[in-house]
Amino acid sequence: MKTEKPKTKSSKTSWPPIVALKYPSGKTAFQVCCMIQGQRIREAYPTKAEAETRAAQIRQQQDNEGAAGFALPPDARVEASKCIAKLKPFNVEITEAVDYYVEHVLAYQDKPTVNATIAEIVKVKESNGRRRDTIDNFRIRAERFAETFGERRLATITPEEIRAWLNNKLVHRGCELGPVSKVNYLVAVGNVFAYGVKHGYCDRNPAKLVDRPSRENGEIKYLTLEQVVSLLLHAEKYELVPYVALGVFAGLRPEKELGALDWSKVSLSERTIRIDASLAKTRQRRVIEMDEALVAYLTPYAKRRGPVVEMGDREFRTRWENCRKDAGIAWHNDVMRHTFATYHLAAFNDIGKLSLQMGNSPQVIHSAYKGLVSKADAERFFALRPSADAAEKIVPMKAANA
Repeated sequence: MKTEKPKTKSSKTSWPPIVALKYPSGKTAFQVCCMIQGQRIREAYPTKAEAETRAAQIRQQQDNEGAAGFALPPDARVEASKCIAKLKPFNVEITEAVDYYVEHVLAYQDKPTVNATIAEIVKVKESNGRRRDTIDNFRIRAERFAETFGERRLATITPEEIRAWLNNKLVHRGCELGPVSKVNYLVAVGNVFAYGVKHGYCDRNPAKLVDRPSRENGEIKYLTLEQVVSLLLHAEKYELVPYVALGVFAGLRPEKELGALDWSKVSLSERTIRIDASLAKTRQRRVIEMDEALVAYLTPYAKRRGPVVEMGDREFRTRWENCRKDAGIAWHNDVMRHTFATYHLAAFNDIGKLSLQMGNSPQVIHSAYKGLVSKADAERFFALRPSADAAEKIVPMKAANA
């Protein structure tokens, strides 16, 4: 005769375990103790019936959560597992990460792009009557930023990306930005994000989290005599001789003063260049005295009026970039201006005159340019001339008109 095995409770109904506790006072309690998703549950109840009710609730909760997990597609479960592994070193749960993404990224996915925001800011500045040069100064730098991030939403851009962009010579036409240029770009980019925060396009200004270099302590970059000669040689090929000559022999600021200069402001007979207040960074008109080297290089190209840089912006940028590459020069912004100041101070040792020519304070001139080159090299610099006589050429270019 077949005997039946005694029935036992299933492991499922015996979980979570219920343990009877005896207290010193003589009272009895029933404790439910288990682990659910890494969290310990330890609860005591005065009667076994209450403890069993709570145990049943826990079993139901475990069943529901398990069913929800298995209801996910296999690829979703695999992705969840990978996300958990990625977040583990940071002690962050998936829910916390998703909540942050929803709050800081998805909430701004329908907001304007960087391109649209910059266009909006320019319109606001124009309607508020801001000066044209102020608007252009912002627009030029902001649009350079937009060349990389133009189709991105503001909320998706990180401080690390901005820092890398500042140090990327490729996006700055092959130039390594100096301390002053980095600060100026950060100001413009910061204005874009500040506008975005104000109008709900993003929730923070990442440009504020990028360390700004000191404007005063950056190393001055200038061209050697050989580099000046090479640059002038290749400038003729690309029809940029006046641009280069005015940069290295007059120290004009490249973006606003030199790029916007009209021939009507250049007087070869008086040996002067007038920089109007509307172009000057300091908003003060100044007059630059031309030396004989500059006069010699400008004479074959001079006109009564018209822009010194006659070509469009895109064509100019292409030619200028190719000219620098052919000259074999690692470029830095304002390097031509620094070149003029460096050699002028060494040749004439007149800080007061140079500060008036440059539009800088005497203190800045002394601290930035003093003692960088020898007087002999400075005299050689200002002795450079184009010549029609091949035997006498220092820089073989078309000769100045007699």
